[in-house]
Amino acid sequence: MRNNNLDILKVVMAFLVVALHIFPVSKIEGVEGFISFEIASGITRIAVPTFFLISGYFLRNKLNDMAYLWKYAKRILLLYIIWQLIYLPDLIRFYNLDWFSKTSMLLKLFYGYWHLWYLLATVISVGLLFVSRNFSVKVKSSIAFILLFFGYLFQIGIQSNFIHNLDLQFLYEIIGTTRNFLFFGFPMMLIGTLYDNWKEPISKINWLLTPLWLLLLVEVGFYYKYEVKAMDFLFVLPFLSMLTFYWVNESKSVTVQTIHPTLSLGVYLCHPYAIRIVNEFFPEKGFYDWLLKFPIICLVAVVLWWLVEQVNKRFAYFY
Repeated sequence: MRNNNLDILKVVMAFLVVALHIFPVSKIEGVEGFISFEIASGITRIAVPTFFLISGYFLRNKLNDMAYLWKYAKRILLLYIIWQLIYLPDLIRFYNLDWFSKTSMLLKLFYGYWHLWYLLATVISVGLLFVSRNFSVKVKSSIAFILLFFGYLFQIGIQSNFIHNLDLQFLYEIIGTTRNFLFFGFPMMLIGTLYDNWKEPISKINWLLTPLWLLLLVEVGFYYKYEVKAMDFLFVLPFLSMLTFYWVNESKSVTVQTIHPTLSLGVYLCHPYAIRIVNEFFPEKGFYDWLLKFPIICLVAVVLWWLVEQVNKRFAYFY
């Protein structure tokens, strides 16, 4: 019987991305502000690195198959272009509303609108996986650690206003903060490809899963207390993603029901429009309004996925 746990994990992570994008990280004070910050800058941040890790896991036995990797990368790149066009009216609308500058507009056109940076980062990361395919496990592990650690330090230096150098601040914006292929996508996918090497050692310490989730909340609470801006990547996330993935992947299947293979990706790609639709009927207000709107937005995102999936059955370009 097929283990559907990873399919379920991907759907859960997609819904966490929805939460990440709706709960505010500022302008709310008191207990509500703290909880909202913990959600948007903490709990939900496990989603994207885990997505990258899962992608690397499924590619781990294909790294020498250049034809397969090229086909895989072209498919993701096509998705990136198509969904960029789908969200172009949204992007133009917000630019005309002066939500961001001309430079920011150009960066979004290149790196991807809002959540679409993930697709472009995946394409480039696949290329780097192929280039590094013959490196030793030790070298690959070192590369992943160095890139993640340097990216984290660079990010916290900027977000805590510790780095005042204008050139470094400009570089941080130009490369898409640390949400990019170099400090995010490639190292996490690299970790995923090494799963067979680290699954046994990590099995001996899987009891750390719950303490690490608690440590994540503590880390985020520290940023909140010292008014560090929202972090895209947290210090404990790589290890927490590994433990979470191991626990889900090695556990007995929780259901025999088949999870549609495009559901998680569809929710991820469609959810910004779901947020727009719900906000048209229920304007943005306080924290508790977002709590009520969250399940509605998730439901609308699933409906949008289903509608696009019907079109995709004929044209097969959207997923």
